Amino acid sequence: MATITKREGKNGVSYLIRSSVGYDSSGKQIMRSMTWKPEPKWSEAKVKKELERAAVLFDEECASQCVGSGNVKFESFARQWIEEYAVPNLRPRSVYRLHQMEERTYAAIGHIRLDKLTARHIQKFINNLGEPGISNVKDTAKAKPMLLELMQSRTKKSISEETGVSRSVLSSIGKGESTSYATAEKLAQGLGKPISDLFTVTRSKDTLSPKTIKHYLSFISSIMQYAMKLDMIRDNPCRRVTVPSATPTEREVYTLEEAQRFLESLEQAPIKYKAFFILAIYGGLRRGEILGLEWKDLDFTDHIIHIRRTSLYLSDRGVYTDTTKTAQSNRTLKLPIAVFDVLRQLRAEQAENRLKLGDQWHDHDRLFTNQDGMPMHPNTPYHWLKRFCEATGQRFLGIHAFRHLKASLLIEAGADVTLVSKSLGHSQVSTTLNIYSHSFEEAQAKASDAIADLLSFGKQT
Repeated sequence: MATITKREGKNGVSYLIRSSVGYDSSGKQIMRSMTWKPEPKWSEAKVKKELERAAVLFDEECASQCVGSGNVKFESFARQWIEEYAVPNLRPRSVYRLHQMEERTYAAIGHIRLDKLTARHIQKFINNLGEPGISNVKDTAKAKPMLLELMQSRTKKSISEETGVSRSVLSSIGKGESTSYATAEKLAQGLGKPISDLFTVTRSKDTLSPKTIKHYLSFISSIMQYAMKLDMIRDNPCRRVTVPSATPTEREVYTLEEAQRFLESLEQAPIKYKAFFILAIYGGLRRGEILGLEWKDLDFTDHIIHIRRTSLYLSDRGVYTDTTKTAQSNRTLKLPIAVFDVLRQLRAEQAENRLKLGDQWHDHDRLFTNQDGMPMHPNTPYHWLKRFCEATGQRFLGIHAFRHLKASLLIEAGADVTLVSKSLGHSQVSTTLNIYSHSFEEAQAKASDAIADLLSFGKQT
């Protein structure tokens, strides 16, 4: 709404009309003004009427321009959005993922002004993300002699602290095993060496997944939406961009026989890994939820576990504690007595280690720790499981597969979707249905067959 200020001077009466044309990239309101003068012979009523008309027309003109407040390059404003909005409001891991998307996004559209960025620009970038070879997720790297020599001259602990790469990963790299490109890049950066000096890289020709491409579009859209909120632009072009649809893939799950064999093979495993994977199977817990468990979360009398936090890792923060993924992830589970028997063994072993180390023990109350009591790195159970499956000739599907196993067993046992959703800590029942729709359909079909077997309708007598 325009503001009007009356001014009287040597040349008679005039009026200053001011109106907003939006905000600049720092959030400061941008104002435009004009001077309006009435005709000398106009009556007071006519002056008032024409002045109001001039103010409305000027207001409309300014609104239609939404002036050069959008005259800022996408990259500059995106970095500002991350600091102003993302960092204060999003989880650290979410902010980390945004940073991972910056390089590709800025290279494609970072140089374009906000008010000049079109759906065509964004669509071209989205299409490029689907081209073969754009993804380096499946790129692998093997250590060269220079890295192996460097690792022999230093302790794994010192390299791990300097680079953020876990000691278990360093150990596998030192044995000549392949690692991911991301890990190789991280190690090279931490050591201050070019990746080509330390690793032989094998490139894949994979595209980014449709889900990842959608994340890129969401990143751009969030920034453009924020610019709209500040009246810097009038439209969000991301609304007109098409992303590739995901091809449904059947989720790989361990069979009951495989799970039984795995449990039996755990009898020979170190107690902390035995406890970890028994919790993964019987509890269906996320990896971070297991690693976030503290002894005070366990009720050994009633055999109940309280899920209250998650343990995560970021290269710039190390291992840190965060709230659970959703509010519904804060939950209570009752588990079999056999699970707590294993947890008692773990507690006894940890107590012995605490006594041995004395003042060198770091007491975090965590169930799963390193030898000195510090919280275990989230990647450690994954790498142990991979080696364990290879050594015992078992199928390796990753840690999350045990969560899917728990869901499948609940569904096969006849649990309804609400119970399954609560057990897994999903934010909404619809999430459970989307992930396990096929399992529910199979269970429903089996139930229908069972009813048909019990009833005589249509049967030959």
